[in-house]
Amino acid sequence: MRRTILVFGMLCTIPVATMAEDIGDTPDGAKRTSTGGRIKETLSSATDVDFMRFEVRKDRNNPEHDTSGNITVNFSQKAPPGANPKSGWRIDLYSETDLANSLYTAFLPETSLDIEFEQGLSVGTYYYKVSSLDTEAFPAKEYTLKGSWEESPNYEKQPNDNADTATAIKANEPYYGNLSSASDVDFYRFSLQARDPSVTITLSQDSPGADSTVGWQLSLLSPSLPEQEVVDVPSTKLNASTPPLNLDVGVHYVYVKALPQQSDEVQEGSEAEKKPENETAPVGRPYQLTVNAPSVPLPPADCPFVFTYAQNPVTSRWATFPTPCDVPAGWFSQQIPPETSEVCPSPHASYTFPKTNSDGTVQPAIVKIPLVDFEDATGKYIFRVNLEQINPELFQFQLQLDNLKLIRVVEDKTVVEPPPATE
Repeated sequence: MRRTILVFGMLCTIPVATMAEDIGDTPDGAKRTSTGGRIKETLSSATDVDFMRFEVRKDRNNPEHDTSGNITVNFSQKAPPGANPKSGWRIDLYSETDLANSLYTAFLPETSLDIEFEQGLSVGTYYYKVSSLDTEAFPAKEYTLKGSWEESPNYEKQPNDNADTATAIKANEPYYGNLSSASDVDFYRFSLQARDPSVTITLSQDSPGADSTVGWQLSLLSPSLPEQEVVDVPSTKLNASTPPLNLDVGVHYVYVKALPQQSDEVQEGSEAEKKPENETAPVGRPYQLTVNAPSVPLPPADCPFVFTYAQNPVTSRWATFPTPCDVPAGWFSQQIPPETSEVCPSPHASYTFPKTNSDGTVQPAIVKIPLVDFEDATGKYIFRVNLEQINPELFQFQLQLDNLKLIRVVEDKTVVEPPPATE
């Protein structure tokens, strides 16, 4: 019995680190986190891989609400740093829709303490992949990965590497993006509802760089132009714009890529030829893109409640929005219902005839009223209601309270405004 106890005690003294289950080495086994999550882990070998998964969720209560935004990722280790420049971490950010190509790749050698990058993301599932820089040497220290999320529709939405996945933007509003690699291309699209002879497109940055051979190239693809409009923006300039352009009604595309390198001037074996790829392009450097269109009204400081009807430029379907500010970027909008198209949700009431289900039960007729004004002592509201027919012969209906949905609070009378400050 004494020997059995001794053996059991020896087993219990095995370090927990060797018995702990390693973080998932594949996307299927990825450790769950969030856009603002913080994870501490350690690579167990030079071939070890750590996958972590997070989601940018859509607003189920308000499907028209754009929950996209920008994630800032900080990857760090505790001081003091290591001494081997070959050893370090590689951090890849992937979209679930394309696990073969990373949205962003960053590197932290063990001789450095931290690195930070950011990327605009739309609704979807994403993965971090942490691996070793070298196939033999690897960092044994613990690393920390921390995300920070800012919800805003004014960031590029990856992936947007071609016209089919272009980020929709509105004229006269700034949008922010960055190139995730030297070969990355960011596509954007905007629409005009009236011909505009003075459209300009501006690309700018907060502070200039020192190398005029590194920068961005801005291009416009438009059916209104016989050829592309191209503007070079070296990093030494704060901003650059296209000349005024005469653009027709419709959808137009803008794309941003790295400023092409003058390869014919690079001598074989020269220092320029040996430059790392990230030093030939403004990888990770934020830029601001603005389409200036005088024909498009400037966005109001606040949006009054007025029903706005807008058409999706991709599906051609119409939808109803409570204010002009709620219309997604790139949609055509107007204040009157379209005469030749259905709108979802319809501004008009609809009637569904009664029917008999497969089990023999009768489903009563339903009247759906999408927009009903209501006012009481607490405020003014707009509801979506359903009425169930309870007497077909007398055409009597009853309100379905379980299907009553609040669309908007027009005025909340329970909120007491503070008295003005007195001097």
